[in-house]
Amino acid sequence: MSLWFRGSCTRGVLLLLLPLLAGCPQMVSSLPAEATRVTIKSQCAQNVIACTSSWPVAMASVIALEGQTVSATADGFMVIGEIEHGEFDVLLSAGDSTVGNDATSLSYFWSTGATDTDPCSLIDGTVFSNEEMPIQRLDVGLHYIRLRVENDIIRDVVDTDSCGVFGENIPSFDFIEIVVDVRSG
Repeated sequence: MSLWFRGSCTRGVLLLLLPLLAGCPQMVSSLPAEATRVTIKSQCAQNVIACTSSWPVAMASVIALEGQTVSATADGFMVIGEIEHGEFDVLLSAGDSTVGNDATSLSYFWSTGATDTDPCSLIDGTVFSNEEMPIQRLDVGLHYIRLRVENDIIRDVVDTDSCGVFGENIPSFDFIEIVVDVRSG
């Protein structure tokens, strides 16, 4: 079974695992584990932007590969499996993210190392994939993985109550950050 987290709310949604698509490209470089910190909530959850139904919704999950088990945690997923050389591949999925009303496409930005806690900027970390379902090699330990999705609706001005003008001429976007705890089984 696959467990999904929705970017604009804090509860998880349980969905049936869909068969894995053949031919998913693999990332070859491994991401190092990170120090423990609090996950950064989505733009809408931080009440920075008054999101409407035209905004996309980011949903991120981890899907078990052969020999792995995946379980939900309070803020993400625990992946347990046989680990070679202190690392193994993890299948991330944005497959249940939604484009928003009147939008036709989504762009995906998976990143790690985002530490900006200022809700007026919310800067991503280092982007490691732009695919909907990347396979990423992770070291044993905690990983703070952010999924940002953008749709094709360009906002002339994004104005907020707490931050003033957030941006101009930018795509509508949402993000969710999850903790992926990789452990040897």
